[in-house]
Amino acid sequence: MKSPSLSPSSWPRWVRAFAFGALFGVIGYGVGAWLAKVAPGGFGLTDKALRWSDVLALLVGFALVVGALWALYVSLDAKRLGRMYNLEGDASPEEAAVARFQAAVMGFSGVILTLPIAFSLAGVSPVLGLGAIALLVVLHTVMNVRVYRQADELLRRAVMEAAAVTFFFSQLILFLWAAAERLGAAPTITAWDIYAVLMTLYLGASIWISARRGLA
Repeated sequence: MKSPSLSPSSWPRWVRAFAFGALFGVIGYGVGAWLAKVAPGGFGLTDKALRWSDVLALLVGFALVVGALWALYVSLDAKRLGRMYNLEGDASPEEAAVARFQAAVMGFSGVILTLPIAFSLAGVSPVLGLGAIALLVVLHTVMNVRVYRQADELLRRAVMEAAAVTFFFSQLILFLWAAAERLGAAPTITAWDIYAVLMTLYLGASIWISARRGLA
């Protein structure tokens, strides 16, 4: 006689729902108790005002997410993706998968860029917030390395050109501002201000070079 299976797939639906509900309930309670210790003040919005660099970073993050959604939409049609990449025919399933992964990385970049602002406004513990961002940055770096390895020579050259253009203009702007700040003609800016401007320049350079090379 065959013994009854004890795998979850053989359980009645209500039993599985109850079991999974209990499991996630325990996990949720544990996470909630941990967060209560890490951030005893809660995560309510603080009275911190948005700075100009915050608005700039939010706009860049929004643009990256929108661009990622558009790239994902294009990747769903092999013919449309082939035209965007200037291929002789339709894009292959492998090329579509690479395009979707690149879109995911782009959207992930936009999300990470907005997290410092969101965590600051929500009153998240600096240790908790910085730790979460650091882990996400490590994951993002690994994903970027994979994108670069999967990219063809045309896309790699576009990335390098965008980085070079960004470096040239950012060091020029930063030097002029630093000189004005040293002479007392400009206010002091923070590292976050500099990074927001840097990402804006990089996004602009990437769009310009991609359009020139027919990648956008």
